[in-house]
Amino acid sequence: MDLIGKIIAFFTVLALMGGAVGFPAELPVLTVDDCVKASLANNPKLKEAVSNVDFNRAMIGAAKSAYLPQASTNLGYTHYDTSKITLGPGSEAMASMSGFAKRYNTATESTGVEQLIWDFGKTLNRIKLAKENLTSAQCAFLEAQENTALQAKTAYYDVLKAQLMLEVAKEDLRQSRVHLDRAEGFFEVGYRQKYDVTKAEVAVSNAQLSFVTAEKDYKLAKAALNNIMGNKDGGDFAVEEAPGIEFTDVDAGLSLKTAMENRVELLRLQSLARAAQADLDVKKKGNWPTVSAGGAHQVSDTDTDGVGNVKSWNAGVSVNFPWFDGFKTKSEIEAAQASLKMAQYAIEDQALGITLQVQDAILSLREAKERFDVSEKLLQQSTENLEIANARYEEGLGSIIEVTDAETQLVSARQSRASAISGYLSSRAKYEKSVGIISQSIK
Repeated sequence: MDLIGKIIAFFTVLALMGGAVGFPAELPVLTVDDCVKASLANNPKLKEAVSNVDFNRAMIGAAKSAYLPQASTNLGYTHYDTSKITLGPGSEAMASMSGFAKRYNTATESTGVEQLIWDFGKTLNRIKLAKENLTSAQCAFLEAQENTALQAKTAYYDVLKAQLMLEVAKEDLRQSRVHLDRAEGFFEVGYRQKYDVTKAEVAVSNAQLSFVTAEKDYKLAKAALNNIMGNKDGGDFAVEEAPGIEFTDVDAGLSLKTAMENRVELLRLQSLARAAQADLDVKKKGNWPTVSAGGAHQVSDTDTDGVGNVKSWNAGVSVNFPWFDGFKTKSEIEAAQASLKMAQYAIEDQALGITLQVQDAILSLREAKERFDVSEKLLQQSTENLEIANARYEEGLGSIIEVTDAETQLVSARQSRASAISGYLSSRAKYEKSVGIISQSIK
C-alpha cells in the first residue's frame, strides 16, 4: 500500500473507531519512511526555508540586472500663471492687481537609457555574494530537512519501543492470570497454600498497573509522532515492527571524513565565508570609478504663441569617481573584514563540534549494539529460568516466590530487549545525521 492509501485508510479507520483505543487489525501500519515523508511534507520550518531559497534566488537576478540597460521615461505637465503688478504713488509702495500678463501650459516627455560599461568588478562581486547567499539558503533548507528526518525517525522508534513495551505488558498480564488460575486450582485440591493464591493475585494487580502505564506511554509516543508529522487530528495507527536489525561496524576515520564532506552545517558556514569575502571585495571597490554610457530624448510642448514643440536628444559617456565619502568606505571595509574573520572562526568551531558529534555517535552505536547482544542473551536465560521455576513449582519442589521472581526477570529481559532495539535504531539514525548521510535514505 502506498503512502496515500495508508493515509486514506488512516482516517477511515479513525472514523469507524470513533476514537476507540486498542490494536484493531484494520489499523494502518506505517513504516519509518512513511513518517519521514509526512514530516517533511508538513513541517512549517521547511516551508519557510523553501521561501528563503526562492528569495535568495530572486536576489541573484536583481544583482545581475546592473549589467543590463537601465531605461526610464519621465512625463510632466506644468501650468504657468503670472500677474502684472503696478506700484501706486506716495511715500509707501502699494501693490495692486491689474490683470494677468501671461498664462500657458507645458507638457514634457523624456526617455533615457543608461548602460554600465565597467565598474571594476563591483557588480561581479555583488553577483558572487548573491550566489553564495543562495547556497547558504539551500544548505539551511537541507539542514532543516535532516533535523526533521532525525526527529521523525527518533519519534518513530520511540513509538516502536512503546508498542513493544505494551506487548510485553499484555503478555505479562496474560501470564499472571494463567498463573493465578493455576494457583487457585492447586489450592482447591489442597496441593498449595492460600499464600500462593494471594501472591499470584498481587502479581496480577502489578501486571495490570504496568499495562496501564505502558498503554499511556504508547499513546503519548504516538501523539508525539503525530505532532511531528503535522497530523492535527491525531489519528490512530501502528508502526512496523523491526523484522531484523543489520549490525554494521563503522570506521572512525572514514566516518569523520564523510562528515566533513557532507555535513550541511559546515557547507553552509563555508558558503557564508565565501559570501563575506565577496562582500569585502565589493566594499574595497567602493571608491573606484564607474564608467557608463547613456542617452536621452526629450519633447516639450508649450501652448504659448511662437514656442510650440521643442525636441532634443543627447548621448555620451560618463565617469563617476566617488574619491571621498567621509571615510564611509573605509569603515565598511573594516566591518566586512571582521565579518569574514567571524565566518572563518565559525567554520573552525563547527568542525570541532562535528568531530565530537561523530565520535559520540560511533560510541553510542557500539554501546547500543552491545546492549542488544546482552539483552538477547538475558532474554534467553530468563526464559529458561522461568521454565525451570514452573517445572519445579508444579512438581512441588519450588515455591511461588521462585516463580514470581522468574516471571519478573523475564518481563525485565523483554523490556530490556525492546529498549535495546529502539536504542540501536535511534543511535543508527543519529550516526547517519552526524556524518551527513541521513537524507540519502529519503526516497
